[in-house]
Amino acid sequence: MHAPVDPPTPRTSIGLRLRTWLVRLAVLGLAIAGLVLLLPKLAGHWPYLGLAALIHVPAMWLGLASTLVLLARRVRRAQFSPSRVGLSGVGLLGIALVLVLTLQPVTRIPAPCPSDAPRLTLAWLNARHTQRPQLIRRWLQRARPDVIGLAEMPPWRRGLTEYLDRHYAFMQNCQPKGQCSTRLYTQIPPAETLGLARGDAEQRRTLSGAGLVFPASSGTRDWSIAAVHLSRPTSPQAQARELREFEARMGADADTLILGDFNLSPRLPVLQDFVARNGLTITRADQPTWPLELGERRLKGLWQIDHLLTGRHWRVESFKTSPWLGSDHRGFIAKVCRVD
Repeated sequence: MHAPVDPPTPRTSIGLRLRTWLVRLAVLGLAIAGLVLLLPKLAGHWPYLGLAALIHVPAMWLGLASTLVLLARRVRRAQFSPSRVGLSGVGLLGIALVLVLTLQPVTRIPAPCPSDAPRLTLAWLNARHTQRPQLIRRWLQRARPDVIGLAEMPPWRRGLTEYLDRHYAFMQNCQPKGQCSTRLYTQIPPAETLGLARGDAEQRRTLSGAGLVFPASSGTRDWSIAAVHLSRPTSPQAQARELREFEARMGADADTLILGDFNLSPRLPVLQDFVARNGLTITRADQPTWPLELGERRLKGLWQIDHLLTGRHWRVESFKTSPWLGSDHRGFIAKVCRVD
């Protein structure tokens, strides 16, 4: 005869239910993570699927935590014997490894420049809705950049425009002729100025971008810099079209620098495709650049959408985002050098 089995105590029953629910949540978490990682791969069929990349990083952490929970359960049921973990355990280990690799940044951190390398200081800011132009002016006065890129720059901001006109002899906006709120200012005489818009950039009907080309110095090639402001994050088709317009009207190579509000986080397919086509690198920011405001509430930001893209003949030595300057974006000051 078999000895009678004692019924589970209430404490045991509660613990069993909790473990069951934990496993179910882990399976659900892993499924959600897999879906978030898969959707951007399908953006070629429907561009809006690429927006899932906005939550890639939290989804990958969720997937990794879920995988470790399932792996721990598998090991426990195998009585802590690695030889009895089985194929499912090996599969879970493989998933964990893939998630760890996928978590690796797609941006490049600043690195020291050679002591004798030519250097530049760059500034960028989307000045949308700012009512505090004096904050921007003071920020620029402290940094003293060689080139400044601005988006949504209202022409009536007296004090700021006067400062820029007085200290930066050369300016190009996104229009070949006329005015546009995306601008480049520089103290360095350019060899060529490029208004990249072909139509009404303020109404999102064309690329809002300006370019400057500078003559080669001793032992180097001509180099160029552009400022761009792409359509809103919910417009991936328009963003892709505008980047194609940029490539057709100016283009990027190893000697190119691009400042801009791309309205794209680094992992979004539209930006990843662009940098891959042109051999560019995205610089990692030390803080998210947007949004800093939600109505009257001040935020820390969620995503890096304001970027410095560099060709391979440039190295970013430092990249420092700005404090709040009255806009819902952070700006940045970057120090770069030529390494060709």
